[in-house]
Amino acid sequence: MANRTTPHEPERLSQRWTLILLAAFVAGAVVFALAGPLPALGAAAATALGLHQLMA
Repeated sequence: MANRTTPHEPERLSQRWTLILLAAFVAGAVVFALAGPLPALGAAAATALGLHQLMA
């Protein structure tokens, strides 16, 4: 399915990026509950970077 955009609408997020960001959010939430905000930020960033490289 092609992304249909108009000058006033932003381009839709691809399914790949949706999955990457969702996984990063879940990883960050789990680590936040276990270790706090700073490790959660690192876990979310590492998850997003790792999945982006893996799926590229």
